[in-house]
Amino acid sequence: MTIEDLRNFHTERRARNVTVTFKKSTVPMLWLDSSVLIDLAKIENNESVEKVRAAKVTRLKVIARKAVRAEQLVCPEWDQSLEFEGKRLEQQIRRVSSDLSCGAHCVPYAGVKDQQIALGLKAYLIMADSIHVPARIHFYRDPAQAVREAKQNHFIVEGNMPKPAEWIAKADNDKHVTQAAWEVLRQTYGSKKQTFDQQLALERVGESDAMLVMIGDYMKNVAAQKADFWDFMGVQGFFQHEALWRQMGGPGPEIPALYSFMRSPYYWELPIVDVACRLCSDLMVKHFRVKSGDHYDIQHLATAIPVAHYVVADKAMVDRCTRLGIDAKWGTKLF
Repeated sequence: MTIEDLRNFHTERRARNVTVTFKKSTVPMLWLDSSVLIDLAKIENNESVEKVRAAKVTRLKVIARKAVRAEQLVCPEWDQSLEFEGKRLEQQIRRVSSDLSCGAHCVPYAGVKDQQIALGLKAYLIMADSIHVPARIHFYRDPAQAVREAKQNHFIVEGNMPKPAEWIAKADNDKHVTQAAWEVLRQTYGSKKQTFDQQLALERVGESDAMLVMIGDYMKNVAAQKADFWDFMGVQGFFQHEALWRQMGGPGPEIPALYSFMRSPYYWELPIVDVACRLCSDLMVKHFRVKSGDHYDIQHLATAIPVAHYVVADKAMVDRCTRLGIDAKWGTKLF
């Protein structure tokens, strides 16, 4: 292809309208916010939890546990460990989560996003009119079958490899750094009277710009022999997507192709990206200060809402999702 051919190839795809559909899990699925798991762990540990709250989460646990074992519901374990690993009550929280999941597990946020991007890249390449995202990409195996086997075996096997202390410390630090950076951005956009639609347009293409900066910084560090493990981990997902584009037979240099894809509806209409962009946009244009858990909440909800039938989350996030119509768009009931 000539330079002009490549330009036309990508321009045509960025202008397309794409319909994205999602197939929810066959068995109704429940996702619980980490705060629910923490409160249940406190109750199990005979610690004080506000009386009304304690009654609600206890009743929720009883109903969910019974429904899971009756194979009328699945409540898989999600990748929420960064919110409690290495902290007090970690073992109690893991026990509560394992008991409710009855052996069913979900793929982490990054893994789900990678698989959705693979679907989007393929659709972008062939300029498809629609993308269908199956529920199975969220699971290591059929969650209903995992529950069934745990019942037959009368025990649940859980494996956990503790993260090094420095990894946990870095995650905690990154959370606070992200909170501070997001709060600065929120105040900046607020002073400009940014509208939700304006902010949504920025959020949809912002990651593509960040990708170029991150890869550029990484390559400079490599050239200066200063790149470390965390530098590589920050960009390895982009390199993985580059390789996928190449394997698919996509034309032209991979980074420009990936950049163009990430600025098209084939990317921003993917469920995990769509939910995250809308929640981030609303967070940036409202007068409420950014909380330390907002970053993780958005990742969790962007992963869970499209696939789950029922989501129990932080009240502020539930209100935000309802107001933005995210629950209705993806057919999910939020509590």
